[in-house]
Amino acid sequence: MLKKITLAILGMSISGFAAAGMYGTPPAPTCTPGDVTVPCEAKKWDLGIQALYLKPIYDADKAYGLAASSLSEYKDVDNEWGWGYKLEGSYHFRTGNDLTVDWLHYDVDSNNGSFTGVFPSPLGGVVNANFTHTFTNKFDRVNAVLGQHVDMGMRKNARFYGGFQYADIRVNSNLAYSVVSPTILLLTSGVFGTQNTDFNGVGPVVGVDFSYDLTENFSITANTSGSILYGTGRYNEATFFGNNLVAFTRYGTQKSVVPSVEAKLGANYAYETANGTLNIEAGYQVFNYFNSLQHINPLCGCLRIDMSDFGMYGVYGGLKWVAPA
Repeated sequence: MLKKITLAILGMSISGFAAAGMYGTPPAPTCTPGDVTVPCEAKKWDLGIQALYLKPIYDADKAYGLAASSLSEYKDVDNEWGWGYKLEGSYHFRTGNDLTVDWLHYDVDSNNGSFTGVFPSPLGGVVNANFTHTFTNKFDRVNAVLGQHVDMGMRKNARFYGGFQYADIRVNSNLAYSVVSPTILLLTSGVFGTQNTDFNGVGPVVGVDFSYDLTENFSITANTSGSILYGTGRYNEATFFGNNLVAFTRYGTQKSVVPSVEAKLGANYAYETANGTLNIEAGYQVFNYFNSLQHINPLCGCLRIDMSDFGMYGVYGGLKWVAPA
């Protein structure tokens, strides 16, 4: 009986050792199509420049005014298309990580034609008058983000990123009134006005760049991103006469939170060389900063401060050079 018990214990021990040997270090996974992987470790840098052809837009209550031709007609503040640019640079490290900084700059004037309004009279009260309205739209944006490149199969690639964004939006407008009264013209030497509004703020930004490879060198690209900025918005307006007399001023400022969204769709061609890769990209983009600008509502017949979005849309094209570090 003792012999049988000893043999049973010995058999169980051998089975345990055999089973333990089955749970060793598993083999390294192999890369197969459809896997989500990161690139091999590498160090690179890149520099890029883009030309932008964009048009600014606002909310309806800022984008409309009373037409000079008829008080029953609203006229659109139709900003002109204009050129801007974007500069960017990146340092790539580890397995698909990058540190990227980019700067977008836009500064374009628009002559928006004739509207009707009022200005303070040197004799008291206000005077109804037509005026020509010109706008200067200025926009600067800086992103500093950390990204992670991911390969999703043989053709699909994505870059997820997050960091901080600084934005400075400035819309300055000048008014030149048509003075028909000889007496007022003699007293004022002309009547002019300014209406300026701006916002600048900083906050977090997140986004994703996506590409789908049609061939080894040609791909379809897309981007979407969003930010939430905290900053200061300002509004000021003034009416002054040609004889350097300031007839009227108004100023206001407030802290606010401004969310934004951006989307792009384009195409990229990668030209490989012995020293690096030249990427040629072009496409369409649109972005919007919600409730970012203060303004006086010209349609309500009051002095109410309203908020307006600031957005831009148009086409872009540029070059990016990527090389080993």
